[in-house]
Amino acid sequence: MKVFLTLEKWLKKIERGFCYGAAGLVLVMIFPTTLDVILRYIFNAPLPEMFQLTEFMMVAVVYLAIAYVQQLKDHIKIEIATQWLPPMVQELLDLFGFLVGLVIFTIITWQTGRLAWEAWETQDYTMGIVQFPLWPAKSILPIGVGLFCFRLLLDILIGLFQWVHSFGEHKGRLQGER
Repeated sequence: MKVFLTLEKWLKKIERGFCYGAAGLVLVMIFPTTLDVILRYIFNAPLPEMFQLTEFMMVAVVYLAIAYVQQLKDHIKIEIATQWLPPMVQELLDLFGFLVGLVIFTIITWQTGRLAWEAWETQDYTMGIVQFPLWPAKSILPIGVGLFCFRLLLDILIGLFQWVHSFGEHKGRLQGER
């Protein structure tokens, strides 16, 4: 368990750093967007391709923060069918959900990583007046989702350890009552 807690400590630092980066990008997005709106509606001279640049930054905002949200367990969770189940069963269902998420997001990490590598190799750029390279935006997605996968894996391992430990205590209490 000590190894898991050490990994948890380091992962929390990385996730927090990524989340601060995402928050910083939100602040950075404010200025060009505001400038574009002012230039568009007051001077009828919008900044070229500003919408596209903002889209790229939005990808980073979402996927750099996704692991941090999982760390806080703040993703949307519908408990209508499970709220009446015993806590141990609820925990087991949470672990199952994490496992399903891990499988799906591992595939997403692999495929988006492959696409990011292809964009890097072929030096893909956007079409338009201003050409932006595509590989930075395409690289952010597998990095953020990969970190999310590490978080899910660690949550599964810690959750299983705690579940087995609490199951043993529960079983011991039941045997002591006989």
